Amino acid sequence: MDEDGRKLAKDDKIYDLVDVVETGPEERLPVDLLDDKIMEAVSRVAERVAREMFPSIAEKVIRKEIDKLKENPGKQARGLGKEEGS
Repeated sequence: MDEDGRKLAKDDKIYDLVDVVETGPEERLPVDLLDDKIMEAVSRVAERVAREMFPSIAEKVIRKEIDKLKENPGKQARGLGKEEGS
C-alpha cells in the first residue's frame, strides 16, 4: 500500500522517470532563454486560471451583494451611491 492509501494492482504500470530528469549538457537552454520560457508558461497558466475562475468568483460576489440588497432594500450597497452622513 502507498503512503496515500492506494494499492498497487497487477496491471498497474510503473514508470521510470530517470530519462526525463537526466539531460545532457547539449540539451540545456541558456539561462535567459529558460527564464523567458518559464515566464511564458506561467503567463499562459495564469491567464487560463483567471479565465476559468474569475467569472464564477465574480458571480458569487455579485449574488451576495444582490442578496444583501434584497434583505435590506432601504440601505445602499457598500461603496455605491452617496456616502453616509452627506
